[in-house]
Amino acid sequence: MIIFRSSRITFGDVSYQFVSTNDPDTIGVEVVCGGNVIFEVSMDQSGNTSVLLDQDGRSSEFDLDDFRSILAKCETDLQAWRSKLTEPGALWSEK
Repeated sequence: MIIFRSSRITFGDVSYQFVSTNDPDTIGVEVVCGGNVIFEVSMDQSGNTSVLLDQDGRSSEFDLDDFRSILAKCETDLQAWRSKLTEPGALWSEK
């Protein structure tokens, strides 16, 4: 496999969009750069997280510390959202 170098993307280059799906029931944060979704960090009702990479997106290269910062922000945002969804009477609350 050949991997080509590309321009580095920094923490300040990206924006974030909240998304949710019903099948399976997940919440997510899309990481966007230049109008393209680069990857999505998602969380299920139990708090399990995963990273979905956009195979159709443009080539992306991250500094490791910036990548960790982006993932940490996504996880923090998802934990806060999940916390609201699991409050008594909310969508993901234990019945």
